[in-house]
Amino acid sequence: MNNDDTIYAISSAAGASARMIVRLCGPGARAVATSVCPDLPDVAGAKRLWLRFADLEVRAWVYLFVSPRSYTGDDLVEFHLPGNVMLVQLLIGHLRRQDVRMAEPGEFTARAYFNGRMDLTEAEGVSAVISAHSERELNAARQLLAGELAARLRPMMDQLTEALALIEAEIDFVDEPVTFLARPDLRGRLESIRGDLQNLLVGSRRFERLSHQPRVVLVGRPNAGKSTLLNWLAGHDRAIVSPLAGTTRDVLWAEVMLPAGVIHLVDVAGLEVDEHAVGVVDAQMQDHARRAIAEADLAVLVREVNDSRPMITADRAFDLHVFTKADLLNGPGGFGEDAILVSAKTGMGREYLIQAINRLVFTRDSGEARLALNQRHVQAIELALDHVQQAASMAESAAIELLALELRTALNHLGGILGMVSPDDLLGEIFSRFCIGK
Repeated sequence: MNNDDTIYAISSAAGASARMIVRLCGPGARAVATSVCPDLPDVAGAKRLWLRFADLEVRAWVYLFVSPRSYTGDDLVEFHLPGNVMLVQLLIGHLRRQDVRMAEPGEFTARAYFNGRMDLTEAEGVSAVISAHSERELNAARQLLAGELAARLRPMMDQLTEALALIEAEIDFVDEPVTFLARPDLRGRLESIRGDLQNLLVGSRRFERLSHQPRVVLVGRPNAGKSTLLNWLAGHDRAIVSPLAGTTRDVLWAEVMLPAGVIHLVDVAGLEVDEHAVGVVDAQMQDHARRAIAEADLAVLVREVNDSRPMITADRAFDLHVFTKADLLNGPGGFGEDAILVSAKTGMGREYLIQAINRLVFTRDSGEARLALNQRHVQAIELALDHVQQAASMAESAAIELLALELRTALNHLGGILGMVSPDDLLGEIFSRFCIGK
């Protein structure tokens, strides 16, 4: 990436749409934009203007963001054109002839970082917002983007910086009987920082866990309606449905979009109460089914409304009880307050079932507004914690130069999280995950 280049990118979704956005950024952005739009204003703002390129005149909204008060910190222009792919390609062809190159993945956000518009955790928040697949991921990403991690780290870094400054000042006066920070006081400060770092790790979630798509398993006897339920919720025929019992012979699954995110909905072979009454293949299928049940985030017991046989059991409690074929109900029922009655034939209970699964899967920890950390954050905090603990343990006995080394190393690890001391290969690896135009 060369920050002296003027770059462009399509910053809207691929394909035809009502509007398409072409973003232009860099030291020559305004000059290039003027070659397309002679009436480009001198001040920041948005106007509907005529664009002239490729022997065409096109009416479009033009947004001008002036350095340094733009997303990237450079001059930035956005053209919001009618959503015609060929029109956008013609505009891009004009930009290329003006010595403007296409942006690399994440280059707009990288420029924002290099120009001091955001720290590295906020830049990672941009990427996390783009790639979020659930409300939990999106909320966690928004916290990063809002600078929450930086707000937690900076007080600790300030304390480390102050302690390090006092220690290094004492090194400068090593031949003088001067003490800038008493060793017991230093130990107390380091113990406080150690506790804050531990609390940050313990009180935070992991992005890797949030990105896990919950597995919801449908459990029941053969021909209980599990496959029909899977197809019904998925919106397409994923499983073969037959009135013959035992049609599902293996573990099937489909992605289902719920209000708060995507789940893996799993249909397993029907379980028999008497496992000795089945053949070798059936026994293997049921073994696979029980393994899937044990690994599930949510286990849903599926029964026919008119099934009076004893309830099947598994190695875990069922989180939800669903009674299928409710349109065939004979009698009052007595299913319990938490039971859900559904009918794929009439559509009865579908929305209620979706809301119930959504609530159980995604809102169990919704009341916890905890910060989410990625693997890079966790590793850096753990390394900083190790050096702070080491410094605290030898605060009253070690040579002052060794204490300074431990504190500086801890500070460097924390600074690396925010991008204050980040090697080029780390920055390249982070921004390469972005899509072009961001």
